[in-house]
Amino acid sequence: MPETLNNTYSPTSLSVRRRLTRDLLILVLLLISSFLILSYFYSNRIQKEITLTAIDNAQKSVIEKRKQIFSPISNNLLLSKKWAELESLTPEKQDIFNKRFIPVLETLPQISSVILATSDGKEYFFSKKDGNWLSRYIHSENNENIAVMRLWSSNNKLIKEWHKKTTYQPQKRPWFKLAQTLNQETPIKWTTPYNFYTLQTPGVTGVTHWKDENNITYTLAFDVTLSDIARSLSSSGKASSDIAYLLSPHGEVILPPGNNQYLKGTSEKGSLFSPGDDSGSYIIFDSVTDWLSKQQIMDKPIVFSRNGQRWWYKIFSLDKQYHSIYAGVIVPEKKMHEIIRENIPFIFGGIAIILLLAVSMAKILVKKYAHQLKDVPKTALSKQNFEDEIYALIRQGESETLEFKSTMRKNLKSGKFGKEIEIAWLKGLVGFMNTHGGILLIGVDDEGTILGIDADEFANDDKILLHFKNLLSQHIGLEFSNYLNLIIHEIEGKTILVIESERANRPVFLYHKNEEDFYIRSGPASVKLSISKVLKYVRNRY
Repeated sequence: MPETLNNTYSPTSLSVRRRLTRDLLILVLLLISSFLILSYFYSNRIQKEITLTAIDNAQKSVIEKRKQIFSPISNNLLLSKKWAELESLTPEKQDIFNKRFIPVLETLPQISSVILATSDGKEYFFSKKDGNWLSRYIHSENNENIAVMRLWSSNNKLIKEWHKKTTYQPQKRPWFKLAQTLNQETPIKWTTPYNFYTLQTPGVTGVTHWKDENNITYTLAFDVTLSDIARSLSSSGKASSDIAYLLSPHGEVILPPGNNQYLKGTSEKGSLFSPGDDSGSYIIFDSVTDWLSKQQIMDKPIVFSRNGQRWWYKIFSLDKQYHSIYAGVIVPEKKMHEIIRENIPFIFGGIAIILLLAVSMAKILVKKYAHQLKDVPKTALSKQNFEDEIYALIRQGESETLEFKSTMRKNLKSGKFGKEIEIAWLKGLVGFMNTHGGILLIGVDDEGTILGIDADEFANDDKILLHFKNLLSQHIGLEFSNYLNLIIHEIEGKTILVIESERANRPVFLYHKNEEDFYIRSGPASVKLSISKVLKYVRNRY
């Protein structure tokens, strides 16, 4: 059995054509398998992306509806402030107040009531009631707060009036306290959800304020009930798969009508509700409970399970500046599974088509280049048929990928060891590595006669291997040893050397007498290139 420098052999028993066909098929199968594996592992990610898109769309819809609700209210509040300042409006000018704000309440039905209060404790409240208008004027008499209640017709005619004592003080209401924090940069603010005093309904209030020449502060407020907000924000109809709902920053949820489920928050907040079906309330509570347990994460999709079903929700602020009221959207993951399942036949059908086309293309390529594949040079010998392949090479004679050398280091003509002998076959190895690879037979003369290397007078095989390694290190570089394979083999009772050379992936130079020479194979010879030709060759090849 032959001894080798790297102790490796390159199998060549298969024809190049068969190996190419096999490798192409393996590559196709690997690609298809990788696609299937990636599809399996990324199916959940795809499903998540679809769900996130649905959540984002639901959030955008809610935000857009919120703008439709609050933008006209905020704009009208600022316009009303300017008008009130110009008119020097006070809570006592009730007839003027009514004439101004009846059109506002009729045009913007989402405003449930309008309030004008002063820093000296006076307040005028005006709201729609059963097709008429209800007003309340708060003032102080004999250190007691008196509420003057009036009922007005739709055309602003007084129907009746009554008086009563009250402990109500506008200065203690959330909207009044919020108004004290306003400034020129922030002319309007909205409260967090709270229970309206007169309507006994939860809602939020938008406020603005100003001062008159007597340094009295006036606060103008618009009330909007949460139920009105919810009617605009919630999904319409049972056919919609997503659920939208309102809640306070503390997790107080707007309940559907008639629902008696546990309410997050305090009971004095009143009966929060939103339009919809009772079935939606339970999943809403689950999402809010999960949200509270996760430290109230905002603007981030979160998944949770309920009765074996996965749901995604996101809670975000409807008022980005003050975070006074939150909204949530919930999307079931079930319909995303259905979308993926519906596409499974298409996916596997596509894979089958890809596989069929790939196999067909592989066959066409192999057939097309078959005549070229017959001429692919041999650069390695088969372990099983080693001697037969050596004889076959000798019969072929020297070529671009095959070279014979009689000895490794002795000049047979002079009978002395000569450096020129070593450089001669090293040139061949450099040429092989810079071109297509090849095989060097040492111990075979130019005529193909097997001489052996006894003339080189090596004491043993280890000395041969050591000498080869030293020459490689001195004249080529040990970093290129991976491209070379030295085989010591006995044939016909004579020892020969077989050096298999692969094509290198970078330029290889021969170092000798302080020079660096670049060789390539041209026919059966190694040709040295000039510097300009080396640059061109390297540029085109690597």
